[in-house]
Formats: sequence, structure tokens, C-alpha cells
Amino acid sequence: MNPVIYSVNEIFSQLSPEDEQVLISLPYRVGLYVSFSDITGGWQAQDKENQTLVNILREFSQDFYKTEFMQKVLMDTLASRAQWTIWSRDLQNLPNALSNTMSVLSNVIDGDDLNQFKDVLIDVALSVATAFKENNLDDSDAQSQPSIRQLIAKLIGDKRSGNPFDHANISETEKEALKTIANFMGYKGL
Repeated sequence: MNPVIYSVNEIFSQLSPEDEQVLISLPYRVGLYVSFSDITGGWQAQDKENQTLVNILREFSQDFYKTEFMQKVLMDTLASRAQWTIWSRDLQNLPNALSNTMSVLSNVIDGDDLNQFKDVLIDVALSVATAFKENNLDDSDAQSQPSIRQLIAKLIGDKRSGNPFDHANISETEKEALKTIANFMGYKGL
């Protein structure tokens, strides 16, 4: 039996207005969730991470390799910038919103689109986490610093290079935020 393939408009028509609003808020909210998880860098870190968030959302929305569904979500996220202040509230509820949205989406989009949506959310969150180094730059903990071999392996796409959350710029609290995001949306890409 062949799965039913829905157009983007058909997918969105199957969502309640509330589910649609939560869906389009998620790319922005996952970035904020990670950014606000670690306030060590102060306003300088927040500004850098917020600028990275806006830039990555713009960049991803223009990526023609993304599915039509993902492009629409990202474009709607950007078009809803007037809502971002509201979306920045109650970030402690983000994990449950992720879980609920994944459940709703699993009934209306195919597995590839759902996995790409999860990948994009993780990429947004990782970009924000690596935007500012909250860890001490003089930190002598060699385990937190990736080796040259690990960096090269990551650049060429070697999956054995380790967990992407082990990047030197990612603080422990940001790692916890990233793990929470991954767990609550059932992300299997690690």
C-alpha cells in the first residue's frame, strides 16, 4: 500500500490553528531555548546568539534542498516576526510542545519530512549553541576541546567523529538543553 502524499496546503489544512502556530514557532523557540539555557556570556552572548538565530532561519528558508513543507514552516516563522516576543515566553514548555507537535505531525506528513523537520530544529539549536563560547577560552580541559582529527572528520562528514553536542563552544547547560530538545522530539540522528 502506497502512503498518501499531501501537498503543503493539505498538510497545513489538517492542523488546528493552535497546532499551526506552535509548529511555525518551533524553529525560533528551539534557538531561544538553547540561548537562554546559559546566561554566562551575558548580553553579549545573547545578542550574538539571537543574530545567529535570525541569520540561520533566513539561510535555511532559502535552501532549495529543503522540502516544500520545511521551507513553508521556515518562511512562516520569519513572516511571523511580530510574534517572536510572545513566542519567547514560557520556554520551559518547549519540550512538551516539541513532543506534542511531533505526535501531530507524524499523522499528517511522511517520515522523511518529519525527520528533516527534526534535523532542521537540531541544526538551528546547534548553530545558536556554537555562536558564542561561554566556556572559558583558557580552559585547559583537553576533553572539551576537539582534536584536529575530530574537526577534520566532522568537516568531511564522518559520523564517527563524535556527538555534535561535543563542540568546544557548547557549554554544559547548552548541551543539556540540546539533549532535552532531541529527546522530546524523538531525534535519532546522534
